Amino acid sequence: MKILYLLLFFSITSWSQQNSEKIILDENCSLEIHREIFNPKQHKIEYNGNFVISIDNSPMFGTDGELPKFKLSKAILKIGKKTYDLQIDNMYNPWFGNGLNDKFFKIIHHGENYHILKAQFSDGAGSYAAEWLIEWNSSIRGIITKDEIIIESYFEN
Repeated sequence: MKILYLLLFFSITSWSQQNSEKIILDENCSLEIHREIFNPKQHKIEYNGNFVISIDNSPMFGTDGELPKFKLSKAILKIGKKTYDLQIDNMYNPWFGNGLNDKFFKIIHHGENYHILKAQFSDGAGSYAAEWLIEWNSSIRGIITKDEIIIESYFEN
């Protein structure tokens, strides 16, 4: 009976978690992030013992060696009237629980057509950060890292 209650609790908890978040970066910018449930049957998973080391022949960010529960499915940055679909490959478990903490997202404007977005994601254990360069009508992810020194530097004053 205890197992039944635990299964019910975990299914309600995971069902009630939102799968999209919106972060207001400043008066002119917002970031909308979507995640979807990760289905390992649709991917090539490489293991070292019980430790997941890659998904689809690429490094993964967002876990400490276990299979991810979620995959980042979309990140849309809006600056004024312009919209940018950000590169999100290899990004898993972007948040857990009550959602994203807006303190872990920062946009830096260098004029009207050059911006840098810095973000930190975490499932509680598998923290990582990403940085995107937004220039004119395009964007590219320049950095994705698990390096704690780089992550800390993103949000120093």
